[in-house]
Amino acid sequence: MSNLLSIGDLTEFREARRIKKRLILTENMSSELLCYEPGQGTAVHHHVKEDEVFYCIEGSGTISVDDEVYEVTANQLVFAPVTSHHGIQAANDSRFVVIYFRSPGRKAARTGIVVDTDGDED
Repeated sequence: MSNLLSIGDLTEFREARRIKKRLILTENMSSELLCYEPGQGTAVHHHVKEDEVFYCIEGSGTISVDDEVYEVTANQLVFAPVTSHHGIQAANDSRFVVIYFRSPGRKAARTGIVVDTDGDED
């Protein structure tokens, strides 16, 4: 098994709903790729056990963490600590590609790089 991924090969978009692909899964960390068409987003939510880091790869949008809303472009990172309410919104004129890392991860039968290409796991 390789420990190398090419994110550009995994990036894809769908008009109806954002694409979400699980990339890495271990008990210590999980990571997923999020691909948004202009105007798409993920509703504000929170995690009771996990810190989360969002890294913008391409495009622009906003990432909210509690009462702060951050205008984000490529090569910027946003941290959402455990229990913080956070959400993502692509700009109306830009696709938005974000990768996130969440810790701790989850138990799974298969760990490491586990690219899930169905695009809809929540």
